Amino acid sequence: MAKARRLSESELLRAVILAVTGEDDGPAQPIEPDAEKADTARMTVRMPRFLMEGTKARAKAKGMAPSRWVTALVQSNLTRQPVMSDDELAGLLASNRELAAIGRNLNQIARALNEAFYETERVKLEKLAELRQVITENRLAVRALVRASQNAWEADDGAD
Repeated sequence: MAKARRLSESELLRAVILAVTGEDDGPAQPIEPDAEKADTARMTVRMPRFLMEGTKARAKAKGMAPSRWVTALVQSNLTRQPVMSDDELAGLLASNRELAAIGRNLNQIARALNEAFYETERVKLEKLAELRQVITENRLAVRALVRASQNAWEADDGAD
């Protein structure tokens, strides 16, 4: 029975005891990050070679070292939050720069409107439409990035 569930006998016994005593609460709730305990600790994990090869392949696809990929996988699982790769973080930083530039443009538009309220033609509707398009594109890019990161770390349980 333990082998069928891919557990050791002691793991199965523990699960049975927890279920019988009512201490098995089912799926665990996400944990909250704690900045005071953010220092790293070392852990050695042993796994079959086929899992190690799969880990290396997935890590390489994400542009991460295998140990960083495993850490991100555990973090995503425990916190139920996506973990961004370096490329994804670079994309978000670029997005923030774009938003800052948009903010400066909006300030210039507001200043122009305040200085010459009766000269509203100074603010061209085409420029406002262009600004709106840039904001929409930025929002879509960030949304796609976050969705991709969330999907990358979700467990594939085979259920459709």
